[in-house]
Formats: sequence, C-alpha cells, structure tokens
Amino acid sequence: MQRAKTKEVRAGIRKKSMVPYMFLIPAIVLLVLFTFYPFIRSIYLSFFVTDNLGNPGRFVGFSNYKRVFGSKEFWNSISITLRYGGLIGVGTFSLAMILAFICVNQIEGSKIYTTMFALPMALASAPVAAMFLYIFGRFGLINDIFGTTNSWITDDSTALMTMVVIVMWANCGSSFIYLLVGLRNVPDDLIECADLDGASHFTKFFKIYLPIASPQVFFVVFLNIVGAFKSFAMIKILLGNTNSTMNVLIFQVYKYAFLRGRFETGCVYAIVLCLVIFLTTRIQFLFEKRMVFYK
Repeated sequence: MQRAKTKEVRAGIRKKSMVPYMFLIPAIVLLVLFTFYPFIRSIYLSFFVTDNLGNPGRFVGFSNYKRVFGSKEFWNSISITLRYGGLIGVGTFSLAMILAFICVNQIEGSKIYTTMFALPMALASAPVAAMFLYIFGRFGLINDIFGTTNSWITDDSTALMTMVVIVMWANCGSSFIYLLVGLRNVPDDLIECADLDGASHFTKFFKIYLPIASPQVFFVVFLNIVGAFKSFAMIKILLGNTNSTMNVLIFQVYKYAFLRGRFETGCVYAIVLCLVIFLTTRIQFLFEKRMVFYK
C-alpha cells in the first residue's frame, strides 16, 4: 500500500511539473519559426547563389563573403551603421537624462510634464515619420522658419544627423522613464547630506545620482545602440528605396534581398549585422562589471 501511494504521489508531481513547460511551448514554437530557423537558413543561403525567390542554386562556398567584404559599399555601410548607432546611443541618453534630471524632484504639477516627456514612446513609427516629413521636408516647417529650401532628410550632407534627431526624439520617451526610475532610487538622506555640505547640482549629479543610477544608464545606452542597428521602419518610410546616405546594414539586407533579388548577398549582410550586435552586447557585459554599481 505504501509503495502504491508513493508511486501515485510521484506521478502527480510529474504531471504538475509538466504544466509550466506546456505554457512555454507557444513561445518556443514562435522562437523556432521566426528566430532560429531564419537565422540558420540565412547562414545556409549565404554559401549559395540563389534565384529571385531565395531558393538555393549553385554552391559557391565563401565567394559571397569575399565579394561583399571586398566592396567599398560594404565598408561604407559598416561605417554608417556604427556612427548611426553611436550617435543615437549617446544622443538619446543625453536628452533623456536631462529631462529625467529636471523631473527627479516631485513637485506640484510635475506629473504633467513627466507625462509629456514620456509621450513619444506611445507613438508608432509611421505617424512619427509623417510628422517629421512635414517638419524637415523641402516645404516643411524648418525651411519656413529659416527661409531655406533644403531637403534635410534626403540631402547627403544632412541626412544622417536629421535621422539621428528624429530617432532620438522617438526613443526618448522610454529612455526617460528608465532613467527617471534610476534617479528617483537615490535615497533622500544622501541628497540632504550633500545639500548641507554645499554640493552643487553638478557635483550631486556626477557623484551621487549617476553612480546609483548606473544600471539604468548602462541599459539605456546599449538598448538604444542595439535598437539603432535594427531600426528599419523609420529609414524606409522617410527615405524610401532610393536611400544612399543611410545605407545601414539592416537597409542593405532589405535592398539586396527584396529589391534586387540577391538573397545570398542579403544573407551575408544579415549575418554581419548579427555579429555586430553580438559584439556590442559582449562589450556591454565587459564594461558592466567595471562601470555598473548594484545596491
């Protein structure tokens, strides 16, 4: 009898232990279908010459990689991608940190402008792009104010910085929320002691707020850099298919695979983009141990 009861208890435990894994199955299926399989398929296709539908034809080994790596367009794309990601990472953090530091003290009416600063995170890429097309277009608001006729978005000399400003504004809302939470985690006792010692706002920011909020700071900087590497919708909507200045890696994948029907070349660019993101995250983890302080 005792053995029978023990077996029943063990069987019940096994049944219960399987329930959490059953809930994970939909997420695992989606990851396999839309992440792992496309990644493995891209590696596979990069070693072949493909037709216009992406079907593999003749095996060519590393010839596709040699051809892509030997082109000036590829290295120009790498340069633009790194500059674009770096500018957005630093610029978005700087803007969001200024706004978060302004809102760190909860005074009367602070909830109103806190909500205003966070509003960009509620907007999708399409309406944001439409709004900035009006602002930076040839007949847009900026030209009306300054009396110019520049096409800020498509002009080679201004396209990069204009895109950086637009994406900074679009990403600022979520970064502002993260940084505001980090700054408000600073104990009031520390700030009161600093005030009694006569510390300036500059000193309090760099000696107290920034070290304590370092986990959020680090997260926001690298979140925006990696997000910039993968941002496609804004560039596509604002610049269309004739984009030359903003030939970032993610746009090169789209251009070669879907516009030119060269899926093998698009796969090479996709793998390089994956490696760039992987190296960025590895650098993040290396710096985290030295620069981030957890309470």
